[in-house]
Amino acid sequence: MRLLIFLFIAYLSPSVSFANGKKQSAVAITFHTEAANLESKKLTYEIDTPKGKRFMSKTPFITTSDIVAYNAFPSPHNPDMYGVSFQLNRAGSSRLKMTSGEYSGKWVMCTINGKVVDMLYIDRQIDGRVITIWRGVDQAMLKACNHLVPRIGESPKAWKTRLKYEKKQ
Repeated sequence: MRLLIFLFIAYLSPSVSFANGKKQSAVAITFHTEAANLESKKLTYEIDTPKGKRFMSKTPFITTSDIVAYNAFPSPHNPDMYGVSFQLNRAGSSRLKMTSGEYSGKWVMCTINGKVVDMLYIDRQIDGRVITIWRGVDQAMLKACNHLVPRIGESPKAWKTRLKYEKKQ
């Protein structure tokens, strides 16, 4: 009898643990700051860049949830790739302003689905709601972004209409 109860609980436990989960987004976009050498190894990781090895923070200061709109354009660095401008919500833009002031003279790394796509140099404090990555975005990511957020300046109604139109094609 105990074995039967154990097997029944073991059978139900995976389904119960996933019952309250949210659907994962197809795109995970994160921005990480360059870390000081004094920070803990648990909080940073080393990455090779064209400028040499850098220590980057594991904790992102901007994530996909901070992005409310995007605009894609052909990359000036690689004709096969795209660049993207992301419009941030109020919390994301205040974090961008605070972080760019604190980390002036440092680098910011952008990752899409865990892959490093671009690095940005902070030369001054940013007082805006848009952050741009200039290279490293492929067509598959842009298709995933289409279903995630609207384009900059596009109303939610126009976005839903565009999605329905693209789905029919």
